[in-house]
Amino acid sequence: MIKNCDGTPYKLSGSLETYDPNNPEHFLLNSFDSELVQIAGTPILYFEVFIQRQTIDPLYREDRGKLFSNNPITLHGYYEPIPSQNYMNMFGIDAPDEVQFQFNARAVLKAIGHPPKIGSRLYTPHKGENWVVIQRNYGDFFLWGEMRMTIIAQRFQESVTTGEGRVTQNTTNIQQKISPDSSRLLGDNVKPCK
Repeated sequence: MIKNCDGTPYKLSGSLETYDPNNPEHFLLNSFDSELVQIAGTPILYFEVFIQRQTIDPLYREDRGKLFSNNPITLHGYYEPIPSQNYMNMFGIDAPDEVQFQFNARAVLKAIGHPPKIGSRLYTPHKGENWVVIQRNYGDFFLWGEMRMTIIAQRFQESVTTGEGRVTQNTTNIQQKISPDSSRLLGDNVKPCK
C-alpha cells in the first residue's frame, strides 16, 4: 500500500474514472439513437414463441406444437427487403433467404422485457412477410454499452402436414395493431389519402 509521509493512505486527486456505467452521456446518445430508429425505421411486429415441453420431439429436439403470441409487440428498426430466392435442389424448392434487422438495443429490451427469443417470429408490414429469428448479436458499442441489436432472421415457412406455425391470418388486424390512426405515422398536418 502506498502511504503519505504522515502515514495516511495515499489517494489520487480528482475524480477521473475510466469506467462509469451511469455516465449521463451514454443515456443521452442512447436516447438519440432510439429516437432516430423510431423516426427513420419501420414498424416491425414481434411475435414471441412459446415452447411446450410435452410436444418436444425426443429425436430431433424440436417442438412440433410451438405457439406464437397472439399479441404482437411493435418494434422499430431498419432492414433491407430482399427479393425472393427460391432455389430448386434435389429435395424441392428451398428458400434460403436471410435478412438482418437493426434495432436500438435498449428500446427492444424495454419493449419486450428480455432479449428476443430464438425461434420467435417477426412480421414486416412493408412486404407482408414473416421471418423467424435465428440469431441475435449486439453491436455499435459506446462507453461500455451496446447501442444496436442485430437480429438475423430466415423466411418463416409454415408446415402443411403438422399445422405448425400457421400464420395465415387476416392482415388487416395486423395493420390495425401497427397504427390504428395512420395519421400518427404521417404527422399531424398530413392526412392519409382515401
